[in-house]
Amino acid sequence: MSQTLRCAIIEDEPLAQELLEKYVRRISSLELVATFDDAIAAFEQLPDFRPDVIFLDINMPEMTGMEFLRAYPALHPAVILTTANPNHAIEGFDLGVTDYLLKPITFERFMKAIGRVRERLNPDTGVKTATVEHVATTPPLPPDVPNEFIYLKTDKKLEQIRFDEIVFAESMGDYLKVFLTDRFLVTHLTMTKLEANLPADLFLRINRSYIVQLSHIKTLEGNTVITSTGHELIIGSNYRDTVRERIRKWLVV
Repeated sequence: MSQTLRCAIIEDEPLAQELLEKYVRRISSLELVATFDDAIAAFEQLPDFRPDVIFLDINMPEMTGMEFLRAYPALHPAVILTTANPNHAIEGFDLGVTDYLLKPITFERFMKAIGRVRERLNPDTGVKTATVEHVATTPPLPPDVPNEFIYLKTDKKLEQIRFDEIVFAESMGDYLKVFLTDRFLVTHLTMTKLEANLPADLFLRINRSYIVQLSHIKTLEGNTVITSTGHELIIGSNYRDTVRERIRKWLVV
């Protein structure tokens, strides 16, 4: 049986609030512990309810959802944004949200968001969900020119990213957070599509949520990979043998 997730809703629109409450109650493994129509009240009272996941509206009076996220302690529960404006998604992922739901919210999309919460809480038991893939294509190159880069769509522009710049990529729902040697960017793309466009000899999938460039794996400790940028990434149980086999090729004993 799936672990019960304690849910809290912060939403000032009555119809949207009622719909989220209805969706939560339809799933036996979810428990609704609190509903707020005021972000300030939620900020003060929410810790007492110990939620595992928060459904957070962005456009609220007095304190917006983004202001709530910035002010809330860093170790907050999983957050799913609810918004009528998809442009808020990138800013939300910068603040560590798990997913966003675009209004009007369908039950199917709600279920996908819950699956992503479970996958993030426990990557090895997460639920795979089908997504519509938005393809970032690389312009064709002459046959004698090696393809050493891809183009990613970021904030209404196409940006050329060299393979050697990429440290690792993290799945964030319908988006990817791509960590480079000096910065990170967010792009609307699936992990499957990105992996298909990266050279397999340079990159290694270590988890449903992570793909890492081999040259940036500086430490392998237990089931954790530490990158050159200091990020600690968990190796999924289904990927451990593959990771160790690839690393073993360079092992000097």
